[in-house]
Amino acid sequence: MMKIKPGDKAAVIAPSAQIGDIAKIQPAIEYIKSLGLVPVFGKNLCKVNRYMAGSDEERAADINTALADPEIKVIFCARAAAGGLRVLPYIDYDLAKRSPKPLVGFCDNAAVQIALWQKSGLVSYNGFGPAYDFRSAALDKQIDADLRRLLSGETYTIKSGRTLRRGTAEGKLICANLSTLMRMAGTPYFPDLSAKILLLEDVHEKVYRLDLMLQQLKQQPNFAKVAGVVFGRFTDAESDAEDGTIDDCFTDFMRDTNFPVIADFDFGHTPSRRILPIGGDVKLNADTAELKILRY
Repeated sequence: MMKIKPGDKAAVIAPSAQIGDIAKIQPAIEYIKSLGLVPVFGKNLCKVNRYMAGSDEERAADINTALADPEIKVIFCARAAAGGLRVLPYIDYDLAKRSPKPLVGFCDNAAVQIALWQKSGLVSYNGFGPAYDFRSAALDKQIDADLRRLLSGETYTIKSGRTLRRGTAEGKLICANLSTLMRMAGTPYFPDLSAKILLLEDVHEKVYRLDLMLQQLKQQPNFAKVAGVVFGRFTDAESDAEDGTIDDCFTDFMRDTNFPVIADFDFGHTPSRRILPIGGDVKLNADTAELKILRY
């Protein structure tokens, strides 16, 4: 487990959507400083290219530069939204393997985090979005507490959610926005699902689309070897009467499977959520609705 210490440098980059003006994330920068870290801004942080922060090559260059700098110990993604998938071919995964450091982000940033895990074994922290989480005056206390734990290298147990199928399982955690994960299907960056605990969430999606994405997930290579599934929050899901409910989607997804499952876990596009290590070792106890972070 990598411990981030006061005085360490922290890169602030925008591998997905653009912020345009650094003033938009100034409260988050002050928060990073309050952690005892020294922010270092990516060269292309404030670039604008349509909805993205510069070209694909420019955004990937900021990732690679941060990985290459030995004084930088952690990388913060300023904003998520969309665009992360486009940088994946331009990341130096060999460099990430030689110089691993956690990439902290949320939502669409999961595309970069999962690719870094799949191609280099680099563990990232999913659940904190500087632009997203500082829309109000103060950061949520749970997000703050979890981020400090992860940066300090601590392990912890989260009790949250409700049991859909009993059982226990251990495996590597893949924590992702469902639509972001399924946009990666068929690419070299989609994760190997063998022995994985999947934690899934989404926001502003139609229920029928969530249903179809979950069925698409079941058709991916090595899905039969999934160890367990955790459903987070599916915030502001929209449906017509014939679409059924989110629970209907879960029931159909679980058909012909036998892994433990919990739902309504505290992760997703909500004001408060847990932060989790993508690629970390976890234990899922669906009997008690607990997820224990073992190693990362």
